[in-house]
Parts: sequence; structure tokens; C-alpha cells
Amino acid sequence: MSALALVMEEPAVIAAPRTVEAPSISEVAVRMEALLRGRIGEGRFEQWFDRKVSWALAGSTLRLNAANDFAAAWIRNKFLPILLQISREVLGEQAAVVVECSHDSSGQNLANLNGHDPCARPTQQIASPRTPPRAVYAPTAQLNAKYALEDFIVGAGNQLAYQAAIRVAENPGADYNPLFIHGMCGLGKTHLLQGICRRFSQMNPHGKWRYLTGEQFTNEFLEALRGNKMDDFRRKLRRVDLLVIDDVHFFGGKKATQEEFLHTFNQVDSQGRQIVLASDCAPREIMTLAESLASRFVSGMVARIDPPDVPTRLEILRRRALRMGWQPGETVLMRIANSDAASVRELEGLLLQVMAGGQLRCGSALSGAEVSEEIRRRTQVLLPVAPERILDEVAGMFGIAKSALVGQSRERLAAGVRSIAMHLMRRHAGMSFPEIGRAIGHRNHSTVIAACNRVDAQIASGSLIAWKAADGDRRESVAAVVQRLAAQLRQPAAGGRSI
Repeated sequence: MSALALVMEEPAVIAAPRTVEAPSISEVAVRMEALLRGRIGEGRFEQWFDRKVSWALAGSTLRLNAANDFAAAWIRNKFLPILLQISREVLGEQAAVVVECSHDSSGQNLANLNGHDPCARPTQQIASPRTPPRAVYAPTAQLNAKYALEDFIVGAGNQLAYQAAIRVAENPGADYNPLFIHGMCGLGKTHLLQGICRRFSQMNPHGKWRYLTGEQFTNEFLEALRGNKMDDFRRKLRRVDLLVIDDVHFFGGKKATQEEFLHTFNQVDSQGRQIVLASDCAPREIMTLAESLASRFVSGMVARIDPPDVPTRLEILRRRALRMGWQPGETVLMRIANSDAASVRELEGLLLQVMAGGQLRCGSALSGAEVSEEIRRRTQVLLPVAPERILDEVAGMFGIAKSALVGQSRERLAAGVRSIAMHLMRRHAGMSFPEIGRAIGHRNHSTVIAACNRVDAQIASGSLIAWKAADGDRRESVAAVVQRLAAQLRQPAAGGRSI
């Protein structure tokens, strides 16, 4: 018998007085909408929920009534896990959620006379913990509501990783197994991994999945060892349909953890189940990682995420500003997009600082000069980078000798690369123009000023730089090159790296 039929046949149960006063549906609706607005963002809330749905409460089951079949199906597919999470915060852990549609415009009659809603999908109902689905909502599987694949901003630097994520979420175990995503911090790896889990759970409501970080896997493994609960630990991880491990570089140097994960990997893989991994670096760059694991990590799809290019950075900034209710001009966004922010996190942080700075200092929109000043303030907070390291990184990227940077060569590439090195020293080494001049061949400070201004102009105009790299001829924008070098300089030096 359907849940709707039960509601129709047992009205006395619903109407019976309670020893503890239950919240009214209006109170529940207000709290649900307030929490939902914060979890999914203002734009998506207004598009799908604001004055477009009605709420009803039957016992501990919260019923959301959408205007039509399409809206109900979309809400089920995109927002059902979030609705369940929020309803349990409002009503308690026993809460369940059903998304329905009704042809009654009043939104009050959720079933027709025979107790059957032609739009309801009983198989889509998220049951209460007393009748739990097989999908794993364990403490280590808590997902950030903003990390959905449909909200991931795709650009040239992450398109391959994004397409692979879509493929494994919708066809787990079929093609890319394992999927290994790597890239520097703050570029969207966790967003993709949690988005995969969310999409998988939406398309496979009875599928079992597990999301952990490398640290969580290690801690649970050690706790199981100490508590003599290894069978339980292995059962939870080796019988899943989707196993997702973030920050696997944490396994570096941990011999016992690596050995346990190798057995887990082999067991899940042998059953044709999907494995997704993410790391700050490529598999064979993880320090002290066993060859047996490294070889398995590279046996499937390895996708790198690069720092976003300027168009992608602009779209990220637009979306972030929209969520915050801000309307900065394109000039402001372009200045921030062309900054040396090395990651998406840093880019969004810079936007927050610029907008907050404008509101606190003048209460109105910032001018271009004021935006540049806020960017400079943000850059000064970062620890300075040694000038020698900047020279090493620049020379290494372009495949030229460091002596050519500090020497007197006027060859076009060397001169252009030398200007970029000066620009980076000014931004990331905290050096004055005379200090930069002395570090690069004892040049006059006016030469350094001209070089830095030239690079700023090249970034603003989208100028390109061409060179011969180890993997062939390269041609990129000066802005992209500077951003990538800045991102590399944010990372710990190779000699002092710890994993």
C-alpha cells in the first residue's frame, strides 16, 4: 500500500492529539525554505522553490508538492538528498521526504479520491532510518550541498576531468576505472568527487557508495586495528558500488595503510565496481608511494586539472558574485580575473576581499584603481617567495638557462621571459624595483618598471607568448603563463615538501 493511501485511510492517526506539540506546517515550511535557500543558493532556490512549491506534513513524512511533472522530476533528481538532510534537521532523524506533483492549483489536495497520485513516484521516496535505502549516508559521506556536477564551471583546464566525472557517475565501472584526478589545491577536485557521489546516488538510489579522504581512511583503518574490528572495516569498504578517496597523497610513506588500501582496491576492482581517486599530484609523483599502488592508479583514466584560464575565471567570479547578491561591473571582474590568484579558492577569496573592502571603506562600487589596491593588499599578506626560486621556476617552464635570464641576451624569448620573472618578483618576492634590478643582472630600476608595466599590458590585452617545450611547440597567453607560474610558487618547494 502506498504512503499516500495510508494517509487517506488513517486520518485519525494524523489528527490525534500529541503529548508534545508538533510544529505547524507553516513553521516547517518557513524553516525548510530558509535552510534550503542557504544550501543551494539564491538563484536555484528562486528558480525551483520560491512560490513554486507547497508543503504538507503527514506524521514524520514531509511532502513537497511541485506545480507540474517536470518540476517534480527535476527536484527529485537534483535536490532530494539535500531535502532529506534539511528535513531531518527540522523534524528529527525519523523524517522522510516525498516529492509529488498535483493538478490541484490550490496545492492543498495532494491525492485524488482513490488515494493515488498519478504523478507520485514511490520508488523515489527517501525512507526514514527505520527502512533505510542501501545508499550509504555514513558520517564520512557528508557531502557539501554546493558540490554538484551541474554547478561545476567547465573550462579548458578541467574539461577532461569533468567529462570523465560525468561518465563514471552515470556509468560506474564501465569505462574509466579507476578515475584518478590530480591538480593543485583549490582547483575543484573535491567538487568533482563529491559531485560524482551525489549524481551516482541520484541515479542509483539503492546503490552503495563511500566517500572518504585519505586521512579518514587511515584513521578508520588504525582504529579498526586497535579495536580488533578489521572485518567490519573491510566489509564497509569492499562491498560498495562506488568507492571515492580524496587526497590519496596522504598515503605517502604509510606502508601499512598502503598495503591495506591495495587489498581494498583489488577487491573492489575485481568486482567491476567503480573507484575514483584524487591527489594534489600525479600518481608517480606521490612521494614514497609503493609501485604496486602507483601502477594501479595509472591503469585507468588519469585526468589533470590545470588553473582556470581567464574566461573560466570570469565565469567563476560572476557565479560567486551572483550567489552573494553582488553586481560588480565587468571591469572589476576582469581585474580580479587577471590577478595572480593561483586557485579557484584564492580567486573567490580575492573577490570577497575586494567587495568587502569597497563596502566597508566607501559603501559603493570600487574604481579600477581601488580594485588594484585591494588586490595588492591581498598579495602582500602572502609569504614572500625567494627570488632564486622564481628564476628556477621561470627558467624550467620555458626550458632556458637561468644564466640567460640574468644575462644580457636580447633574444626575443629571453627578453620576454626575463620581464615575466621581474613581474613575478615584484608580486611574490616583496622586492623593490632596485632590488629586482640587482637580482637580474644589475639592471636599472627604470628597466624593471618598464618590464613590469609591459607584462601588465600583455595580460590585459591577451597577448600570446610562444616557445619550444619538451613536449613540442607551445603557444599560450601571457596571463595563463603568469597564473600557472604563480600557482607553482604557492606550492611548497620540492625539497621541503611533506605528504
